[in-house]
Amino acid sequence: MTALLADIGGTNARFALLEGARPGMPLVLPVAAFPTAEAAIAEALARLAPRARVRLAVLALAGPVMDGTVRLTNAEWQVSASAVAERFGFDRVTLVNDFLVQAHALPHLVGDDLQRIGGGQAVPDAPMLVVGPGTGLGVAAFLPGPGLAVPTEGGHVGLAPTDAREDAIVAALRARDGRAGAEDVLSGRGLAFLYATLAGLRGTTVPPRDAPAVLAAAGTCPVAAEAVEVFLGLLAGLAGDLALAWGARGGVFLAGGILPRMAGQLDAAAFRRRFEAKAPMQGWMAAVPLHLVRHPAPAFLGLAALARQAGASND
Repeated sequence: MTALLADIGGTNARFALLEGARPGMPLVLPVAAFPTAEAAIAEALARLAPRARVRLAVLALAGPVMDGTVRLTNAEWQVSASAVAERFGFDRVTLVNDFLVQAHALPHLVGDDLQRIGGGQAVPDAPMLVVGPGTGLGVAAFLPGPGLAVPTEGGHVGLAPTDAREDAIVAALRARDGRAGAEDVLSGRGLAFLYATLAGLRGTTVPPRDAPAVLAAAGTCPVAAEAVEVFLGLLAGLAGDLALAWGARGGVFLAGGILPRMAGQLDAAAFRRRFEAKAPMQGWMAAVPLHLVRHPAPAFLGLAALARQAGASND
């Protein structure tokens, strides 16, 4: 079986070929460089499989899957499974939410793939939860017993501020959008919003910065450092809330494109305290394992698992 795997977000589309037990090295293409998903798939096939017969495609996309189609939440692409199959001659095309594959990857993460944050002990067969800030904010669960991944739109739940500074940030979001959604802060654009908003609260003039520039400046700019601190605090609080909502005694896993670049600023003890601060459930929360995902491309572990399932069902 040869399968095309893709992890397509709002910024980058990553493609790899699965020809054996493990996928090959991902090819990264910028979404903005291609007018449609089909154009990017054609480029990926030309570069990864110029002579191979590719039977299957499993495409993970940053948006809800409805009736075999996906419109990306943070980009202009719309993808149809039937149209992709017809265009490229695939026997089968499977479209899944991008965080569904992150959830399917969780059982395959071992050793150095993970960085532990605090204590806790996983309960066998209990729900596992992955939360990932990137271009957007993804949330998905994995139920080990049935081997079932549950995609969600949990990145759009409301924020829960805990102090006056966070109250002011939520007020700024409400003034701008009418509500304060988690993704509006816990994402790339959210980090840039935090930076600009905190500068205003301080009465400080700072140069405009996007998320990569904020991260790069965090070692020298107090406002950028504060933006990262607030980002991590809000993420810890949200992860704890979602752990309670899902009963995630199997562990909470932090993924996404932003966190690895924040590792140097992550105060593990402070993050764990905010994660557990859920009175009257602190004791319950203390038992929940919390991990930072360090694997460079965890989505492809989940995509490969789904491709093997799809290949087996075709045989």
